[in-house]
Parts: sequence; structure tokens; C-alpha cells
Amino acid sequence: MSNRWRWQYWPLKAKLVFLTLSISTLGILLVCTSLIVVENRTYEEQLESELMVLSGILAEQSAAALLFEDSQQLATIISSLRKIETIEQVCVYNTAGDVMAELNSATSATCPNLATPPEVGFVGDYYRLLEPVTLDGDTVGQLYLMSRLEVLREHIRTFILMAFTIGLTIQVALVWVAFRLQRLVSEPISELSSAAEQIAVNHDYSIRVPVYGKDELGRLGNAFNEMIGTIEHQNRKILASRDELERTVADRTSELSLANRELEAFSFSVSHDLRQPLRAIEGFGQALEEDCRGQLNDTGLDYLSRIRAATVRMGGLIDGLLVLSRVSRQAMEIQKHDLSAILEEIVEELHATSDDRPTEVTIQPGIEVVGDGRMLRIAFQNLLANAWKYSSKADIRKIDVSACESHGSITVAIRDNGVGFDMKYVDKLFVAFNRLHTPAEFSGTGLGLATVDRVVRRHFGEVYAESSVDNGACFYVKFPASVQK
Repeated sequence: MSNRWRWQYWPLKAKLVFLTLSISTLGILLVCTSLIVVENRTYEEQLESELMVLSGILAEQSAAALLFEDSQQLATIISSLRKIETIEQVCVYNTAGDVMAELNSATSATCPNLATPPEVGFVGDYYRLLEPVTLDGDTVGQLYLMSRLEVLREHIRTFILMAFTIGLTIQVALVWVAFRLQRLVSEPISELSSAAEQIAVNHDYSIRVPVYGKDELGRLGNAFNEMIGTIEHQNRKILASRDELERTVADRTSELSLANRELEAFSFSVSHDLRQPLRAIEGFGQALEEDCRGQLNDTGLDYLSRIRAATVRMGGLIDGLLVLSRVSRQAMEIQKHDLSAILEEIVEELHATSDDRPTEVTIQPGIEVVGDGRMLRIAFQNLLANAWKYSSKADIRKIDVSACESHGSITVAIRDNGVGFDMKYVDKLFVAFNRLHTPAEFSGTGLGLATVDRVVRRHFGEVYAESSVDNGACFYVKFPASVQK
């Protein structure tokens, strides 16, 4: 069934008209039915009374003829009833129950046998009456009279037709009145509903509804207007606050962006400028070691060795800062890349520059990601180099790289069998210069994972890790679906 035929989808005016007409129709039907029942009963009583009077007259006229068993006189007496068209049958019996005279219509049967008393009263389409005929207090016979009820039936049919004609006329008038009166209730509510819908769709809080009278509908209209006025005032304040907040955020964002650019430029400049004196220190240190080794004792040579090692670490830090600054500043060229091939190249480089410890590296083929190729290589080079480094104490170094896609996003997992770390320090992993192992255990600058985090965030992704001490670690890099489309 279509929704428009369901009660809850009917408009309010249709419901009001329907309820009004239903109640009025029920009332008219009840009144008409009551009138018909009363009229039928009244007419039956009237007919019964008339027939009782008629039978009494016949019995009085027939008493003498019955006493003398004068059938001809009886026939003459009852023949006067032929003028009454509704009389179906008249029978006169003597005290022995024999028929002394009878009057039958063309369709009537013979007179009933009084040995079995006939049913009297309203029976089917007839009214039947059996009256004793008395003379001076003695019963001299009986009179049987049967009358058709066609006049009664016709009268009731005519009455029913008139009643329902009048009821239908009243119902038509009530329809017109119902359509006129429903507006008094439905129009204010319809205007209220329309105003609420316009406010919900257009967010126009200047809309007001007309107020009709002082009754519940009038109070509802006033309450609605006051409520919308309050919302309009609050909305105006919210919009003003939002505009002020947006201006403040824009100002702060501009200031922050300027500060970040200045800080990145400063970091790049400092890192770049530090390289030259550092190379001078390293160069003179090397020259001092080569040219003046014989003039230095063991303590001097140790100090010289520490100076050169410190310059190497400083150089590594500067390289890390330069890379971190570069991935934050450079423009991105977004393309689809075969990450599996990039990872294979990085592993070959690690093989060429590291120890000969047995190593098993498994890379899932066909991993494709969308992003800046230079930045992706920097990020995954750091992750693979970390996995390589922190699993260097295992008998067999094992590194596994896999990827899974879900709802358009892709997550790359780099898992190793290294020393792992305590998860309570996981918040420090991606903070620059924070390290979870001492330089004596593993070398490093503390900038690799910070660089990874910066690259992944520039791709609107996220990087996180799971690990436990001495049970390896797994780093996850998730690229969102919006970037991979």
C-alpha cells in the first residue's frame, strides 16, 4: 500500500474532515436506525389495534348466526371484508371447530384446522388473529383472521428511503461545514509546520507565524515565535563568535606558518653553514693525525680520535637536520610508485654497506602507493635501516615487509626480529633527538623516525609501532584512501 494512503501520511486537514464526517455519519446512521425501529413498532401496534377492533366487530355480528349455525348469514357478514385489500383470509368456526364460513383471497389456502391451534401474531408476511365469538358470556365459535403486511412493509420502505435521503442531505451539509471549520484548526498548524520546515532548510530565523486568537493555538504560535526569536539571537551571537574565532585562527595560522618557515629556513641555514667549519675541523684533525702523529703521545692521539669521531657524529646530525628540513620544505610531486621495487633497491644498498651477518629479507611484491617518490624513499630507507640496525645482534637478521588494503587505504608493515623496545616509551619514538637506546648500543642521530613521521604526515597518513623488548618491532605506515585515489 502506498504511503500516501497510510494514516500517518495524511495531511491534518484531511484527518479533521475525515474524523468529523465519520462521527456525523455514525450519528446520522444511529438516528435513522432508531427512527425506523420506532416507526416500525408503532405501525405494527397500530395495525394490530385496527385488526383487533375489526375482529371484535365481526365477532359481535357473527354471534347470533353462529348460534343458529346460519352459514349463509355468516358468509354475508364476512364478505364485507373483501373491500379491505390486505385481508388474506377470514374463517368462522363453530364450537366444534368446523368451518361455518370462510373468505379467501386468490392465493390463500384452506382454513387451518383448530385441532392444532395456528400461530398468531406477526408471522412472516402476515398478521394472524384467532378470537373467540361470545354471546351473553358463552362462547359460540371462533373467528380466524389473517392480514397481509404489504402495506406495513411499503410504509417502512418509504420511511427508510425518506430517512436516508434526509440523512444524506444533512451529511452533504456537514461536509461543507467540516471543510469550512477545519481551517480554523488546520491552518494555524499548517502555517506553523511550513515555517518550521523553512527554518530547518534555509536557516532563516527571521520567519514568524501569525497568531490566531488566545486559545491553545494562539499560545502555541506565541511560544513558537518567542523560541525562534531566542534561537535567532543566539545564532547571531554564535555567528559573530565563529567569525571572530575564524579571524583569530587565521591570524594564528599565518603567524605560525611564518614562524615555521623562518624556523625551517633557520634550521637549513644553520645546518648548511655548520658544514664548512665542521669540514675544516675534520680536515685539520686528519692532517694533524697524519703529519704530527709522531709528536703526540697516546693521550693526544686519543683526544684527536675523539675529536674526529665527534665531527663524524656532528656531520650525521647535520645531514639528518638537512633531510628533515628538506622533507618539510620541498614541493610534492604525487604519483603512483612501485614501493616493492624501491624497497628492493634500498635493501641492496644496505647489503652493500653493512656487515656480512646472515640476513633474510622478504618483501611482498606488487605494493603500489601514491605519493612523492623522493619522500617515500627517505621514509622507507629510514625504516628499513632501523630494522637492519636493531636486528644486527640476532643470529639471522629477519625483515619482512607486507601490505594490506582496506576501503581504499593501504597499510605497509615493516617487521624485524631485533631488540625491540618497551611500549611505554612509544610516545617518544617519533620525537626528534629522542632515542630509546644508547649510542654505545646502536649508533644514530635520533632524527630518522622524526623524518619518517614528517613524510607520512605530509601524505595525510599515520605511522605507528608495536614492539616488546627482545621480540622485534613492527612499524606500520598507513596511507589514507583520499591520497591513494
